[in-house]
Amino acid sequence: MAERLLLVSADDAVAFAAGALVERGVELLRERDGSTGLATALRFRPDVVVWDEDAVAVDQALVARLHAGGAAVLAIAPAGDHAAGVRALRDGAEQFVAKPVDPEYLAAAVARAVDACRWRRVAERGGESHQPRTLAQVAREQIERALRHHGGNRTRAARELGISRATLINKIRVYALDL
Repeated sequence: MAERLLLVSADDAVAFAAGALVERGVELLRERDGSTGLATALRFRPDVVVWDEDAVAVDQALVARLHAGGAAVLAIAPAGDHAAGVRALRDGAEQFVAKPVDPEYLAAAVARAVDACRWRRVAERGGESHQPRTLAQVAREQIERALRHHGGNRTRAARELGISRATLINKIRVYALDL
């Protein structure tokens, strides 16, 4: 992973959970309060900032400043307060984790936040950004591909797709495919 992570939390249990990431190659910086956390984020430009809502509440202005520094934001919501995590998401955080923090869950959330940060950087550089496709979009593309491959033969296309011919015909109608 070899990413730089800033943890802003006075909670030693959260720090312990984040400490497990060091074994995975993450460079870990830690601050105990919001003001020094923001200063450290702006100075060291971490890939991910894990921000404990107990330090300072995550809001749009904070997330915007952290994003401007290139960081993905992961909020730690107080125990039993999922509303704080949802507010953080609404304000632009990529993820939130509720207390008590499980080290494995935190590692997975950090990995996802790092991916979000990478895609945002690609988009900012003018590269192709990754836009997740829905299952329906993928299904439509596969059906089109199979039908083209079999010259429009629905029986063969259905067999290749592993669905019945009737299901294929229904999906052609649902996706308004004109082949």
